[in-house]
Amino acid sequence: MKVRCPSCGYIADKLPPSLRCPKCDDFSHDWLIYDWESFASMKRRHIRYNLFIIGVTLINLLLAITLESTDAFQWLFTLLFIPAIISLFYCRKQLDGESEYEGHRGRALFFWLFGFGGV
Repeated sequence: MKVRCPSCGYIADKLPPSLRCPKCDDFSHDWLIYDWESFASMKRRHIRYNLFIIGVTLINLLLAITLESTDAFQWLFTLLFIPAIISLFYCRKQLDGESEYEGHRGRALFFWLFGFGGV
């Protein structure tokens, strides 16, 4: 796994144990993971998850309207549509920006439903 120094942009094959960059000698906890393929693969998976959530919430909305539901939980469940749409567009924007990719942090790989870390 390649990592990138946030200060000078030096790319190393592995994270130095001291967290000091061998090139600029700066200490940082914010080393970036520099692996576009794994990042893009995870973002494509997030897009599939988002499409699934959007589909389920649209079916739920359709059922709530046709059955004239008064269940508040069913109506609140459809609100998951909003963060799923936001995350879908954000992931697509990140996938389109391969030329601007400078690395990512580990928390960028978590899906938004699990702690809103991927949004």
